[in-house]
Amino acid sequence: MSQKIPQPQKGLPGGQYKPLTNAQVKQIHEASLSILERTGVQVEEPEALEFFKSAGANVDGNRVRISQSLIEDTLAKARSRVVLAGRDPKHDMILEGSRVHIGTGGAALQVLDLDTGNIRQATLQDAADMAQIVDALDNIHFYLLPIYPTDIPEESVEISKYYAALANTTKHVQGGVYTLRGIRDVIEMSERIMGGAEALRERPIVSFITSWMVSPLMFATDVTTLLIEVCRQGMPVVLSSAPMAGSTSPVTLAGTLAQLNAEELAGLALTQLVSPGTPVLIGPIPATADMRTGSYLGGSVEIGIANAAITQMAHFYEVPIYNSAGMTESKLPDIQAGIEKTQSIIQVALAGSNFIHHAAGMLEDMSTIAYEQFVIDNDMLGMAMRAVRGIEINEETLALDVIDSVGPGNHYLGEMHTMKHMRTAHHYPSDVINRQDRGLWEEDGATDARTRAIKIARDILENHKPDPIDADVDAWIRERFASSLTMYS
Repeated sequence: MSQKIPQPQKGLPGGQYKPLTNAQVKQIHEASLSILERTGVQVEEPEALEFFKSAGANVDGNRVRISQSLIEDTLAKARSRVVLAGRDPKHDMILEGSRVHIGTGGAALQVLDLDTGNIRQATLQDAADMAQIVDALDNIHFYLLPIYPTDIPEESVEISKYYAALANTTKHVQGGVYTLRGIRDVIEMSERIMGGAEALRERPIVSFITSWMVSPLMFATDVTTLLIEVCRQGMPVVLSSAPMAGSTSPVTLAGTLAQLNAEELAGLALTQLVSPGTPVLIGPIPATADMRTGSYLGGSVEIGIANAAITQMAHFYEVPIYNSAGMTESKLPDIQAGIEKTQSIIQVALAGSNFIHHAAGMLEDMSTIAYEQFVIDNDMLGMAMRAVRGIEINEETLALDVIDSVGPGNHYLGEMHTMKHMRTAHHYPSDVINRQDRGLWEEDGATDARTRAIKIARDILENHKPDPIDADVDAWIRERFASSLTMYS
């Protein structure tokens, strides 16, 4: 791999791209309130129903209609700042305002094998190896477990995949949850790693995704139970809802945004009724359906527009947001993947989304992960964050004295000003992006970007050594969860 050059870091403020006007943001807000008051949401989970009823919502059987005042009361209790920590504090992320962080995502069942190039089922070993890859890539800020391991018992999945991740990266780890026991086991393990319950809540190294909403407007009963448990545990939680325009939400983007925003406000209200101040990331992921086939479209240009727009709604409410970009319909790391991924990443990053997932490694509408795609996307994300950083204009960067000193017809190559700023003014990609002239490129084998990325991924797996979990803590984890923990190789 090439020599490391200082790069822009995570958490840079975005917000330069705003597909909605301020008036349109208020229109969507008012439309969402109307949906909640008139149409309401379907809730069948008994405790959730009781929380809404006790708070004064209009509960008619399983239909819950929520007033504007109740939404405003619960919004006032929600945090505007959420910290997601890494085992190494240098990877801590502060989610607030328009600060941008980008990482992995998904629960893919398939992997594009690094050695054969063939599709195979995802395994627990992949969860560990992909964590190691992400640990080495500077522009991927967090590790949202991108696969669901198919080679271990269901009752072992949660504790095993989180352990495999935490043992192989010092970045923040997030994943989906499926059982109450799984939530409690992962929290207990994380408390031990961090040195206690209070230390974990202060710097949570794990967080949980709850896909609690079945669009349109229906709480998923089992997942709502899990959501309530995470809230009671005081751990960061994502409210993930992903309607498809034309299928599970109106075909128009405006209608999809209004419905989706209503779903998120209803979920946010529940979290604050369960435990005021619960660290929540709203998780609106507006998507589109192919009207010719009805299938999900991850690489459409509307994905970027809609996710950027819903980011504006989060800024309006002053709550952190988790949403999506970087998806593609492509089956391989090819030019289609590059086009589809980049357009949505640039839009959503410039909109100022706080936690952009699905942005690295994904192929084939979230169903497949490729090791080399992490490496390729790492460079794309570095470019996106450079765009977010924008142009710094001050006396030093305007360089009027330097311009005057160099004068007409000369050059700046030997100037101290050039030496001072050359490593930070521009983005320098890894060896995936080839900037040689044709002759040197041919001498080096005339490889394409995917071939170079495969080589880099193999080098990381062979040579990068993530900081391990403390040996005594690791031994405790293996003994404590011996009955449920499945080990990778």
